[in-house]
Amino acid sequence: MADSGAVAASGRRNAKLKRRPRGSLDVEDIITGAFELAEDVSISGLSMPVVARHLGVPLTSIYWHFRKKEDLLDAMTDRAIKEYHFTTPFEGGGAWQQALRTHFRNMRRVFQENPVLCELVLMRSGELSPEATHASVDNLEKVIKTMVDDAGFKPDDALTVYLALSGHTQGTAIIERLNASQQRPGRRRVTGVTTAHPLLNKLETKGHTIVDVEFEFTLDAIIKRAEDLLASPGGRNRRGTN
Repeated sequence: MADSGAVAASGRRNAKLKRRPRGSLDVEDIITGAFELAEDVSISGLSMPVVARHLGVPLTSIYWHFRKKEDLLDAMTDRAIKEYHFTTPFEGGGAWQQALRTHFRNMRRVFQENPVLCELVLMRSGELSPEATHASVDNLEKVIKTMVDDAGFKPDDALTVYLALSGHTQGTAIIERLNASQQRPGRRRVTGVTTAHPLLNKLETKGHTIVDVEFEFTLDAIIKRAEDLLASPGGRNRRGTN
């Protein structure tokens, strides 16, 4: 049933799509087509026949490059990670607190605006290519170096702070994506709160529900803890030491 719905969605968008010339399809074409489809049918709605129909090629052309769906998703994840790093660079300079806030607010926004990116980067397990792994580690090294050189963190504290903020932001993005996927168009999500829960019910009438994620509250709390680390005896890194 999922395949039939996805095929219909693809068919509507590509009713006049002409079949590609033999040999004109490459790996990047398939990955691009899969991303286009995933925006309509989600990652779970993808299948090899659906992708083939969307691209106007024989199914065997897809299997020539990818033996199974998981191989295609791995390739999509590699591209998603590269795009994620490109769209969420860490920019130092100025107050380190604001630089971190801006970085992680941007990270959250990117995942909010790109559900497929969120599902691939955060919500599935798969094997990354050496290139994608290397890109991730390179990005982390640059951030930690900036925090050490510009803000004065010790390397271990810089890593702890960054990973705490990253875990908070990515966890928030996952919760928001799950909430969005369970939301029916035009209907408010049922939380289970009734008049039998007077405190929660009162909060809901003010627009604050139990499915809200208090992103800024925890962001500020982690940054405050980071400030305390820097202010503590021996909390600052000395140049030339580890």
